Amino acid sequence: MTMKSIGIIGAGNVGVAMALALKNNGYSLTGLCCRTNESAQHSAAILDTGQFTDPVEITHRADIVFITTPDSYIEEVCQQIASKEGFFKGQIVLHTSGAHTSRLLETARESGAFVLSMHPLQTFPSAETGLQNLPGTYFTLEGDEEAVQVGQEIVTALGGNALTISTEMKPLYHAAACVSCNYFVSLLDLGLKMMEVSGVPREQALPALMPLIEGTLANIKKVGVPRALTGPIDRGDVDTISSHMELIKNEMPHILELYCQLGNYTALVANEKGTLSAESRHKIKNVLETEEIF
Repeated sequence: MTMKSIGIIGAGNVGVAMALALKNNGYSLTGLCCRTNESAQHSAAILDTGQFTDPVEITHRADIVFITTPDSYIEEVCQQIASKEGFFKGQIVLHTSGAHTSRLLETARESGAFVLSMHPLQTFPSAETGLQNLPGTYFTLEGDEEAVQVGQEIVTALGGNALTISTEMKPLYHAAACVSCNYFVSLLDLGLKMMEVSGVPREQALPALMPLIEGTLANIKKVGVPRALTGPIDRGDVDTISSHMELIKNEMPHILELYCQLGNYTALVANEKGTLSAESRHKIKNVLETEEIF
């Protein structure tokens, strides 16, 4: 079911990066449409394609339609195109949102198209950087079977790897991505604030922690989770954990509950790793759940 012509509705970093990569791999562009003329001109210049104000001018001629607008506009844009009979039977219509399912494209499906959500597990700070990051990226596909098949062909052309999930599980999948990416940044911010309170200036804290962070990521890549886990909980070092909690209670009491919750979860990871004895796990649990610390 190889389809080669694509149209881009919403020329942000994701849409432009993917379109450029596909163009470099034999796909043809029917054009792009963007809400702002400035963005449209910039993206059209990068892609060397025509820019249009009416998306139907693009969708009528495209085998595959990428709706890569901000999430809040996807459903509205799809409805507007469908109301003008801009989709046709057998066409593939997709969006790249991680938070939303293919159901946002229901009006395209009602027009006879097959719909798909194709979310890249990657960041796109710019179209150029996104293009460089695409090879090896994992894409999560969800939607109509016919569309998923075409999505797998697209992912292969992009040099990526395809995952498939059910429509019902899409929100949990996106939550997992948020925990792994967004909450990771938040966790590092917490660590930097703790370093500041300990007396290390913030501008020095991040460079000081970076080798540790990079080493941890390298270990995760090499041996995976949970085997990359180290530290006092992994060792069953109750005295060290108690000393952490005592000073946190005095200096940063507002983060104590979070520290304990993260510690309890880390104990579960250590248990999965097999390095934490049942006795040590019980002692750590008792320390982390001592009521008087709250």
